[in-house]
Amino acid sequence: MNSKNINLSNTEIIKTIEVAKQMQKLGQFKEAEKVYADALRNNGNSFDLIYSYALFSKDLKNYIFTKKLLVDLSKKFPSNIKSYIVLSEILTIEKRFYEAEQVLLLAINIEPKNSDLLYNFSRLYWSGKNFQLSLKYINKAIELNSNIDIYKILKADILICKGQIDEALSILNLLKSAERNNKQLQIKYLISQIYIRKKRFNNAEEILLKMVNEYKQLEMGYLNLCNLYILTKELDKALDIINKGISLFPEYIPFYKNLATIYKNKGQSNKAIECHLLIIKKNKYDFNSYYELSTIYDFSDHKDHLNLLLNININKLNISSKIYAAFAISNILHKTKEYQKSSFYLKIANDESMKLNESSYETRIKNAEFFRSIKIKNSKCVTSRNSNQIIFIVGMPRSGSTLLENILSLNNKVIDMGEIDFLEESIKENKDIEKVFNSYNKKREEKFKSSTIVTDKNLFNYVYCSIIYKYFPNAKIIHCMRNPLDNILSIYKTNFRNQSFCYNLIDIANLYVHHFEIMQEYKKKYGEIIYEYNYEALVRNPSLEIPKIIHWLGWKWDEAYLSPQKNTRNVFTASSSQVRQKIYSSSIGIWREYEELLAPSIEIINQNKLLKERI
Repeated sequence: MNSKNINLSNTEIIKTIEVAKQMQKLGQFKEAEKVYADALRNNGNSFDLIYSYALFSKDLKNYIFTKKLLVDLSKKFPSNIKSYIVLSEILTIEKRFYEAEQVLLLAINIEPKNSDLLYNFSRLYWSGKNFQLSLKYINKAIELNSNIDIYKILKADILICKGQIDEALSILNLLKSAERNNKQLQIKYLISQIYIRKKRFNNAEEILLKMVNEYKQLEMGYLNLCNLYILTKELDKALDIINKGISLFPEYIPFYKNLATIYKNKGQSNKAIECHLLIIKKNKYDFNSYYELSTIYDFSDHKDHLNLLLNININKLNISSKIYAAFAISNILHKTKEYQKSSFYLKIANDESMKLNESSYETRIKNAEFFRSIKIKNSKCVTSRNSNQIIFIVGMPRSGSTLLENILSLNNKVIDMGEIDFLEESIKENKDIEKVFNSYNKKREEKFKSSTIVTDKNLFNYVYCSIIYKYFPNAKIIHCMRNPLDNILSIYKTNFRNQSFCYNLIDIANLYVHHFEIMQEYKKKYGEIIYEYNYEALVRNPSLEIPKIIHWLGWKWDEAYLSPQKNTRNVFTASSSQVRQKIYSSSIGIWREYEELLAPSIEIINQNKLLKERI
């Protein structure tokens, strides 16, 4: 392209844009940028030229410059809404949802019946997890233009997020059969997600395997299949598929995030650390990896990364990065015993998380109260000699349950099922509560190999103690208890992404009290099958407390139970790194270092006399 300053006609501008786009496709980014820069010197009033340059810069993720171009463009051409839409897209990527919404509101005043604009409103609200509003806007877009498939695909995605998966599947099946459709990959992916929601993992696997085989150059195919295997806890399969992906696309960062997750769950912390350090080397502002590292590494050999983290201005980060960075900084400061500063960042992390997630506290209380009110006779189900022993491990998160499961699974007759939803699913699926046990057993047999003893570590199964007592022969319940304030602090520090009550100290404390009061009631009614395991007592004196549990279960004693850190099983909880260590007691009473932060929780706990005595 000639670098002389020349005024171009509209036809020449279109040709110039095509030249730049072709260079971009070939990876000639510097050459493409020069073409745009040369053309813009004397043609700075061409909407098409500036807009194309903005899209080019957006593709290169040069968002600051792109936003400047788009703002200037909207001032020069205020009636053309294209610049508003792209500017909103970038703000959404940066999770600046309010600003993105304001930009789109300016655009809708210009073209109130533009279906593409309504579609972008829907995408914005979908990104912000406001699925009700997102559905409202995509329905408006479809009303204006029912022939655009991407609108319907987004609607299906929204319905999946809302749990209306049958309606979503109906839309996707119609799109799948449409000859004109060129979005088959996205459709197949969403159908696979529906099958995952329905726990039809084999069907999901079949779709994703076909995607990988048909589109060998598709990074997302390998990533989604790996995600499925991580979900189904088939870590060897996950490792195999992600390594294949890495061999084809060695620069694709999400692969290394999954690889780190696999290594962490397999207990290979050093390899997980290497993965996250590699990610940070490629992107020094990947705060998700900083957070993961802060849970398993002290940055002793990477002071430059540590200094960047500790000196970052988190108020300039988007909300997601701000959350991860604040949790990470809090973890580092906790390790260096700077507890007041750790508290400061911990509160920031959880306060920001609350902005993105509605607390699940009330839903959990309602569910617990519903099953508390069900009238079930106290007569225990007749024990069957042929029944497997099912051990339900219940309580609050971060109460020592993973350590307990690690100890029990040292018995070679035990299959540790982890945090499965079999009991809750079986209750929802059967109006006749007497059929719950058979439904539960069927799920167990389909997923896990046969064993005489299984552990179920879905902690919130405490809600269903009466059903377990009445209808589950040979069942045992172990209730995990820990110092209430240590437990509450540990929950608040953990960054649970699927337990939204965990971001609010008042909600955590209220749920803790409620769970304790219910379990006190259930122990009086069904005490013969419930054992209270005290975390502090066990870590202080494992040689005394572990035999008590083993003898209560009726098992033969083995010294191996005293060394749970030697267990080589895969662990999928937030405690996956801690259980690889020898039993330690350093976290006992740590809540006192955070007493000021925990003031709202302390007030609630102190209202219960029995809990106050346990502090």
